Amino acid sequence: MQTPRAARTRTPWGLMAAAASLTIAFLSAPLSPAAAGRSPSCVVGLALRDVIAPPDEWELRDPESLAVDHRGNLVVADTGNHRVVVMTREGAAVTEFGGYGWEAGQFDTPSDLFVHEGFFTYVLDEGNRRIERFDVDGDYVDHAVEADEAGSPVAVAVGREGGFYILDADSQTVLALSQFDEELDPVGQFGTGEGGLVRPSAVAIGPSGEIGVADPGRHAVLVFDEFGSPLHELSLPDTLAPGDVVFDEAGACLVVDAARGRVVAFPPGGGAATATLEIGDAFRPVALTLDGEGTLLVLDSLQGRVLVIEMAHGECGVRP
Repeated sequence: MQTPRAARTRTPWGLMAAAASLTIAFLSAPLSPAAAGRSPSCVVGLALRDVIAPPDEWELRDPESLAVDHRGNLVVADTGNHRVVVMTREGAAVTEFGGYGWEAGQFDTPSDLFVHEGFFTYVLDEGNRRIERFDVDGDYVDHAVEADEAGSPVAVAVGREGGFYILDADSQTVLALSQFDEELDPVGQFGTGEGGLVRPSAVAIGPSGEIGVADPGRHAVLVFDEFGSPLHELSLPDTLAPGDVVFDEAGACLVVDAARGRVVAFPPGGGAATATLEIGDAFRPVALTLDGEGTLLVLDSLQGRVLVIEMAHGECGVRP
């Protein structure tokens, strides 16, 4: 069970974000299908519908992370260029920020990002071992997590109440910080036993507070409850190499497998895959996210494009 370790002082900006996030989470956090008395809804079909190319003036280099802001714009960690770019769904430029360096608002290999409740964009600055916070216009706010708090971070997710879940390559665990900046017990442990992590690459938070960790070293996505107890593992018979993971509102788990160029859907609560989309050799899918309308967006690192994936939902176990 996650328990607080030590409270620290958060900046005034952090207090504002925590209070706003906590209020929104309380008012609008979705119920799981079981809690709402409904049968679980599965993703039973995946189809590539569109490809969004970046503006001609931008040449993305090895982008690694993708999110959607409150305006519906695409936010991309342009990792090789040490910046974050924002573009419309039509591929028009909106803004860019960052640039190589170690000063405030600069990056050294930004490898992950997360847009939380429309208020802030959090960027994991992997080379500088910190998480930086930017406002909705891309202006620097502060260091949300300092270098001495993050270990060797490789991925980040923000919980419904505003707490951080940070994959630490040093300990091979998920470091957890509450919305009040309290250190909580880490999620997972190094090893191949139950709840063990070997080479985790991404973390996501589900609608019921579940914590999904993509671990190519385990060839699986490991799912923990909100207190850090192992629930189940998701994998495939032909070996899964999960690079990123996201949950939809029903708790279905979407996984990108860059090694085999595919996207895989798993049912809420675990079980066998319910849908698979083979994307092909022309793409290298590395990250994925959901927009506000339930569409799946997948980042193609090979050509710096965003793939628009249509999802078909239905009763679990029943194909369309």
